[in-house]
Amino acid sequence: MPSLFSTIVELANPYHAYIFGTSFWYFLRGIMRVMDPATVAGWFRPPVMSPATPNDLELYTIWTDGFQLLTLSMILLVLGDAVPLPKSLAGSSLVETSTTTAVKKPYARAVILLTIFHHVTTGFGAYQHWAKPTHHTAAMDIGVYGNVALTALGIAALVYGVPGEGAVSGGSVGVAAGGRKKRI
Repeated sequence: MPSLFSTIVELANPYHAYIFGTSFWYFLRGIMRVMDPATVAGWFRPPVMSPATPNDLELYTIWTDGFQLLTLSMILLVLGDAVPLPKSLAGSSLVETSTTTAVKKPYARAVILLTIFHHVTTGFGAYQHWAKPTHHTAAMDIGVYGNVALTALGIAALVYGVPGEGAVSGGSVGVAAGGRKKRI
């Protein structure tokens, strides 16, 4: 049985840091929207509009957005193979085959690319408010800097590869990681 330290060292790579970090980011954003949409509406209002009460449509939109973010968080963990699924839920082939890392993570790189796109677009949206002096709030600071950090981590995960693809070995990017054999 591996020790806790060896398990942490094994998971301390850009891929797992990105998968767990992005999932946690989506979870935090989603759970706040589900638990208290009125407070979240206040966070995104310009400071001059602070005492305004959110209307029903704003509350509904924020609330449903929260469930979407929670769903994204779970999808990321499952498709990125960060959380092992029970045997009854894993696999999609009709024939029993051995489960290798390559088979278990067919969508890992695609999920990283799609979530990077999401971080870039939501970061750009947060920046549109953040850049205006009348709209600058702590929520926008968190949105801009959080999305920039997760985008950079996602790029690192793509460059250094998904575990099991042979991407990380001796400081070179392997052919399976999408790169020519070169020194980093």
